Amino acid sequence: MTKRRSSNDRQQNYTKLDNDYVRNTDKAINRKIEARKRKIRRIAFFAIGPVVIIAVLLNILLNQNETLAAKEQKKVEAKANLSNLKEERDSLNLRIKQLENDEYIAKLLRKEYFLSEKGEIVFIMPDEKDKKDKKGDIPENKDKKDEVMKGKKDD
Repeated sequence: MTKRRSSNDRQQNYTKLDNDYVRNTDKAINRKIEARKRKIRRIAFFAIGPVVIIAVLLNILLNQNETLAAKEQKKVEAKANLSNLKEERDSLNLRIKQLENDEYIAKLLRKEYFLSEKGEIVFIMPDEKDKKDKKGDIPENKDKKDEVMKGKKDD
């Protein structure tokens, strides 16, 4: 189909017919152009709309996955902390039971504070590290684990 030129075109060497046939064909051409534009808009809307919706949903999904992973990491850390606290609780309960025993308290006092019972002599023995460091020198009494040995006093 040939393109019709209006009177506003550069070439004005012809006159446009103004009858029913020309008006009807112009309207038909304009309707086809408008129908094509509407079709393109509709395709764009139905193609771009779902893409945008899918992108938003994927964004939400990724954010939820990140949040879930962070919460699972916190859960693992909390479980590890819980097991550590349970072990600490068990050791503290054992310590409480030991401290309720008079024999254990007496042994602890003899060991830490160098107390002795009647007829007992306290010997301070240096640690292995101190022996190597001092090489025969008399050990000092700084934060050492000492042993209490029982013995009878000579009368």
